[in-house]
Amino acid sequence: MLFNSYIFIFAFLPLMLLGYFSLLRFQQSLFAKLFLIGGSFVFYGYWNIKYIPLLLFSILCNYCLASKLSRGGGKKWLFLGISLNLSVLGYFKYTDFFLENFNSLFHSSLPLPHILLPLAISFFTFQQIAYLYDCYKERQKDSLIDYCLFVVFFPQLIAGPIVHHKEMIPQFNALKSFNLENFCKGLFIFSIGLFKKVVIADSFALYANNGFNASFNGIALNFFESWLTSLSYTFELYFDFSGYCDMAIGIALFFNLKLPINFNSPYQALNIQEFWKRWHMTLGRFFNAYVYIPLGGSKEGKIKTLRNIFIVFFLSGIWHGAGWGFVLWGILHAFAMIVHRIYRYCLEGLGISFQGKIYKILCWVLTFNFVNASWVFFRSENLQSAFLILKGMIGGNGIVLPSGIEGYLRENIIQTFHLKFGAFLENVSGSYDYKTLLIFTFLALLASLFAKNSFQISTKAQSSLGWNFFCAFLLTLSLIQIYTLDYNPVFLYFNF
Repeated sequence: MLFNSYIFIFAFLPLMLLGYFSLLRFQQSLFAKLFLIGGSFVFYGYWNIKYIPLLLFSILCNYCLASKLSRGGGKKWLFLGISLNLSVLGYFKYTDFFLENFNSLFHSSLPLPHILLPLAISFFTFQQIAYLYDCYKERQKDSLIDYCLFVVFFPQLIAGPIVHHKEMIPQFNALKSFNLENFCKGLFIFSIGLFKKVVIADSFALYANNGFNASFNGIALNFFESWLTSLSYTFELYFDFSGYCDMAIGIALFFNLKLPINFNSPYQALNIQEFWKRWHMTLGRFFNAYVYIPLGGSKEGKIKTLRNIFIVFFLSGIWHGAGWGFVLWGILHAFAMIVHRIYRYCLEGLGISFQGKIYKILCWVLTFNFVNASWVFFRSENLQSAFLILKGMIGGNGIVLPSGIEGYLRENIIQTFHLKFGAFLENVSGSYDYKTLLIFTFLALLASLFAKNSFQISTKAQSSLGWNFFCAFLLTLSLIQIYTLDYNPVFLYFNF
């Protein structure tokens, strides 16, 4: 089930709120938790009911291991728990990838099982690994019901944020009745997230998908097409993931539950380290707490610090997907972080500190363009397609629009886009051409750089009539946009 679907917005969510707060009204907090758990399994099973047993099995096994660790179980139990979780994740996510590369390397013909990846397995696996590690360190003990709700709570089950037990379980033990202030704040954040997803991200997806598909089919995009393709995906991913994070936090607030912030205007970052402090913040927190620090962090010398940084980002690339594009993307970010850290070491050693505006602008330009270029590997179907787009971005495929691709792009992108936004775009530009796409890209860049995020303005929304009308406008426009679509686009992070 998708947040950006009518069945969720007008059926599932209202029924969940009604049942949950009705039970709390009669002081049945235990049944309210069970109701949330049951609803979360329905939410998960709506996608593919066959994987509910896997999720249940994972929860029960991890809870048994956590109970053992909370009673003083040693490292062998922690190692067993982590190994089991990673083995299950590896089987479902990486079996085809390893077999395919094995066949290519040794010229064998082992059949590929083509295992369907269970939804959210990367997220609930990491969340439970973190729980096991915390049980080993802190010896906390929670009830099975609280633990189950901690894993399956539907706003964050599918694509995060990856939460800690300290953030959620105390809230589960202090459930509150309906709160109008939280509801209004949640509705405002949810509306912004829905708008980001269905109006902005899915519109950029039209161009990004066709551009990357053309490259995958061997069509050499020229300079302008390659840049529009890469930037379209850069902003599609930004508004898609940001929109999901907003909606998850907004929905949780409906239930008076607070999820951690997972996305904080990352394209405003002036260096790659700052970017990763703003993008998928809970994943970065996980790798920092459970990989980087156990490896020694930055306390065992500069060389080992650089080694630890490389390991973290290499693993981050593998976590995102089973493909060489993800591996290379992780390696690129690892080297970027290492170069940045060496640069900091040099400045600190020389006692130099740059603070001027021109310097900051240059830092932003370098950071944003690196992130944009690296997303090409993240999105492309294979490395050949990625290098073809990057070649186009440096002018290697020409500057003038090739006649062979012009008709393809206009038929698949321009006409589709025109049907949805034609009247509005004609008022803006007077004609429909690539200038329109440039305008939307430029507006998206301005929004990601200068617009306040939903958390910064949500407090004002509660006391300002203007912001309330703004919320209603975004929600209405988003619902209309959902109606005009002939499909429900999934969130990009569902694939990871």
